[in-house]
Amino acid sequence: MYFSNPQNENISCKAFKLDILSVCAAGCKADYITDFFKNRQIPCAENGNLAICAQQDDSRSLTYIEESRSLSDEKYILTTEFKDGRLYAHITFGAEHGLYYALCDLYRSVLDGEFRLGTVTEYPLFSVRGYIEGFYGTPWKQEQRLEMLEWLSAYRMNTYFYAPKDDPYHRERWSELYPSESLAHLQCVVDKAKECHVDFWFCIAPGLDICYSDEKQFAALVAKCAQLYAIGVHRFGLLLDDIPQELHFDCDRALYGETVQAHISLVNRLFDALTNLGAGIQLTVCPMQYHGKGDEYYISKLGQGIDGRISMFWTGNNICSQELTVPEAVRFADHTRHKPLYWDNYPVNDAEMCHEMHLGWYTGREPELYRYAQGVIVNCMPYYQCNRIPLLTVADYLWNPVQYSEEKSWQYAMSQVVGEDAETFAFFAEHLTVSCLKSEVSPRMVDALSQFDTLRRTQGVKVATLHLETYLRSVQSCCDRLNFCKGDELYMELAPWIEKFFVFKDILAQCCAYLHSGDLTCKVTISEKLRQFMRLPEVMTDFAFQAAVEAILNIEVL
Repeated sequence: MYFSNPQNENISCKAFKLDILSVCAAGCKADYITDFFKNRQIPCAENGNLAICAQQDDSRSLTYIEESRSLSDEKYILTTEFKDGRLYAHITFGAEHGLYYALCDLYRSVLDGEFRLGTVTEYPLFSVRGYIEGFYGTPWKQEQRLEMLEWLSAYRMNTYFYAPKDDPYHRERWSELYPSESLAHLQCVVDKAKECHVDFWFCIAPGLDICYSDEKQFAALVAKCAQLYAIGVHRFGLLLDDIPQELHFDCDRALYGETVQAHISLVNRLFDALTNLGAGIQLTVCPMQYHGKGDEYYISKLGQGIDGRISMFWTGNNICSQELTVPEAVRFADHTRHKPLYWDNYPVNDAEMCHEMHLGWYTGREPELYRYAQGVIVNCMPYYQCNRIPLLTVADYLWNPVQYSEEKSWQYAMSQVVGEDAETFAFFAEHLTVSCLKSEVSPRMVDALSQFDTLRRTQGVKVATLHLETYLRSVQSCCDRLNFCKGDELYMELAPWIEKFFVFKDILAQCCAYLHSGDLTCKVTISEKLRQFMRLPEVMTDFAFQAAVEAILNIEVL
């Protein structure tokens, strides 16, 4: 069994299977432990066969992370042993946040039916690990938002930015207060985040039409934030992305001269106003220029002009960056005097990426990046269920990037999200891995088509076709399972891509039929199906597959 890579693991650790009947708790947080499992429908009893004892230790060993030179409330040590028919788990933690993660580890083991025996010391290398609902398109439903908070917190994500572009009160109607019903929904999200030890950030995006020199508009901005502060929001995001580069109004041009000066003034004034609301206020700004080398005029001047306590979003070299590297982070920090907080546009697939489905693993981010960045916040897809697969690999990387194993993490994500159909689903998902992070797609398909071509040239069409049919049987088996599961929410989100995959299967089947028989009607069907396949906009193996099929159409079968 794969466990998320621990920072320090005793050599005796091994997988151990146990059917949990009930949990019993002891120690300084017995009631907290009992409530944790009861809320997840796991029974608790004095004679439970999973006995958990917790002990708090706020010394250096449980509150300080040597690698990142930082204090942390997320560190814990978990020791498990089996004796006398019971599994004993002892948790030593520095703060309740660490205890929560330890219990989440045990809960996942209960669900999986498999535990680690031995001792693990766990702590994060990235201090800020999270996700942003910041895409263009229909925002998630309220129940989805709440569910994702609890689900990702169990995999040790600790930050959530609320910034759906199509929430009218976030962007278009930023200056208006939330109506009572909408505010009540946000209150539920704030409360859920607190329960799950997730930092909730409310983002507001006034840049499309704000007059920076208008005191009434600034007062409206502060009033909006004060409304959110009243329901428990202490962290705010000011988003100045995707707006015109030039100032709209004559009065702004007269007062500020250029946009960056207006932005410096707005950011600093808002931070001062927010800190007057009360203690614990934090502010993150997404600048108008949010990608590049990090040494450009606007971003350098903005960074050096705003309060050093304010965080700055940055997406890297590009809007959707293939890589995030240490030298780039260092350059950004040198010129802005802020460590970058990465707004990483993966797995998001809005705008021109809407026909891609990003189901691949997180890659291209250097292991040592945690030393030079404040953290990473990844932007999600509108497809709620499909997010879960890539997001689990993100969570894995952010907790321990040094030990992160891409493919193992992806396989584990599949097992957690899809369950017993993980292997079959992974076969299908291989055809949907094209993104800004990864250009390779369908390695088994590419290998099958390459082997077919090699065998055709060396051993003849008959032998090559038998090899291709082996791959076709795997495709057919995958299609059968996809068809069986099509009512599931995950598969419903994938319906357009599944439809194209079925056409893909039909083309392969017709190719094999033609190679066996030489029937020219098969060639006609292949050509028609290939045109259908290419017309469907969903991204799926287009170039490699098209080239291989066109080559087969040119084979003369005797």
